[in-house]
Amino acid sequence: MKKFKYIISILVFALMFSSCEEYLDHQPSVDVSEQQLFENLSGYQVVLNGIYKYIKNGTNGITVGIAGMQAYNLTSSPDLWIRPIGNGYYNSSIFLSIRTEADGSYANRSWEYHYKIINNCNIILEGIDAFNDDQPEVVAEIKGQTLAIRGWAYFNLARYFQQTYSIAKDMPGVPIYTTRATAERKQADRSTVEQVYTLILDDLNTALGLLANWERPGLEYINKDVVNTFLAQVYLTMQNWSEAESHANAARTGYALMTGEQYRSGFAEANSEWIWGFQQTENDNIRNQNLFGRWNINNHRPEGSPASGDNTLRANESFVNMFEEQDVRNLFWYSDEGELNSGWASDKFRDDGADWYGDMIVTRAAEMYLIEAEALARQNKGDQALALLNALQTSRNASVTTTANKEELIEAIWIEKRKELYSEGLVFWDLLRLEKDLEKEGDAQDYITIPAHSYQFIMQIPTDELNFGGISVQNPLDDIYNP
Repeated sequence: MKKFKYIISILVFALMFSSCEEYLDHQPSVDVSEQQLFENLSGYQVVLNGIYKYIKNGTNGITVGIAGMQAYNLTSSPDLWIRPIGNGYYNSSIFLSIRTEADGSYANRSWEYHYKIINNCNIILEGIDAFNDDQPEVVAEIKGQTLAIRGWAYFNLARYFQQTYSIAKDMPGVPIYTTRATAERKQADRSTVEQVYTLILDDLNTALGLLANWERPGLEYINKDVVNTFLAQVYLTMQNWSEAESHANAARTGYALMTGEQYRSGFAEANSEWIWGFQQTENDNIRNQNLFGRWNINNHRPEGSPASGDNTLRANESFVNMFEEQDVRNLFWYSDEGELNSGWASDKFRDDGADWYGDMIVTRAAEMYLIEAEALARQNKGDQALALLNALQTSRNASVTTTANKEELIEAIWIEKRKELYSEGLVFWDLLRLEKDLEKEGDAQDYITIPAHSYQFIMQIPTDELNFGGISVQNPLDDIYNP
C-alpha cells in the first residue's frame, strides 16, 4: 500500500458492519496509522461507516448533517414559517444576509460538511482497487456506495452554490476534486455547473452498476434503490424527463406507500415506503436537533415525553386550508399560547417516546411517485401521470385530480408535492428547479416575497476558500439573475 504523507480528517467512527442496528452506534478510538488502516478491506469499510455516521450527524448542531440540511431548507418553504424568536434560524427564514453570506455559518458549514465527505470518499477510491483481484464483490460494494455518496454530495453543493442547472449550466459551480486533499494539491477554481453534473452522473451511474446485486444490511446504507432516487432527482433537475421517469420508477418499485395509520403515527418509525433513512439509538442520536424537535410543543405531548424541543415551525393557514378534513395528512392543530407560540402546528413529525430517538427520513416512495408523474406529464403522457398522482392521493384518502391537461396537471403535482412532503426539506429544491417566486406568510411575521433566480437563495463561496487563492469568481450576495 502507498504510504500517505498527509492526512485531513479521515472519518473513522464506526466498526465494520456488525449489524444494521449497531454500525452507527459504535464510536471506537482508532489508534493505528493510516498505512495500517488500509492494509485490508476492513479499513476501507471503517472509513465508509465513518462517512455514513458523519452524513447523519455532522457537527455544529443544526447547520450540518441530514437534519441540518432539512432544517435549513425549511426556511425557504412557501408553506412554513419560523417562530420569531430572534435566533439565526429565524433570521435565515426572513432572508437576512446571514442566510447566504460568505462569512456566515450556513455557507461555511455546508461547504465544509460536503467537502469533508468528498475528501473521505476520494481517500477510499484512491486505494480500494488494489484489492479487486482478491475480493471483487466486496470492492464493488464499498466502491459503489462511495461513488454514490460523492455524487450526492456534489449534487447538494451544485444546488446550494449556484442557480439551477437549466439556467446556469455554463456558470461557475463548485470546485471538483477527485483526489484526496494533500499539502501539494492546488486549490481548484470553480468548474462549470455542467462539469459538476457530468461528474455527478458519472459517479451515480457507475455506482448503480456496482450495486446492482448488493443486498444492504439496513436502511442507512445506500443500495441501488437509493442511487435511483438520486438519479431521479438529478435528471429531473436537468429536465431529462425520460431518465427521471425511468429512475423514479425503478426507485419506488418494491416500496409500498405507507398506510394512513402509519402516516398519522408521526414518522417516528421506518416503514415499507422508506427508501433511505437513519435509525437513532440511545448512544447515537441528535436529540432535539431533528425534525421532531422542530415541531415539539411540550404541553401537547404525552406524559413522559421529552421536556424540551426548540418548537420553531408553524404552517401557514392558507396551506392548512389546502387539506381536506379526511386527508390522512391533515395533522394540523392550532396552538394559542401567546404571540411567540401561537399558530398552526403539525403532528407529522411526532415522537412520543421518552427521548428523541425517532427514525430520520431522507427519501421515500411518495417522492418518486411525484417525480415520475411530473416527468410523464412533461412528456405529454397525461393519462399515465394522472394515474400515478391519483394512486398517491387515494392512498392518502384525498380527492383525486381529474384533469390530464398538461399545465394544469403539472401544477397539481406541484401542489401535491407540497402537501405530501412538507417539513422534509425537499420542497426548496423544487422551488429552485421550477424557477418559482417564494411567497411566505405567517401569523407572526410580515409577508415575504423573494423572486425566482434571486441570489438570496444561493450561498456565497466562504471567505476562507477565497483566501486560499484558487477561486476566481464569487456569487453575488443580493441580486437577481436574469437568464
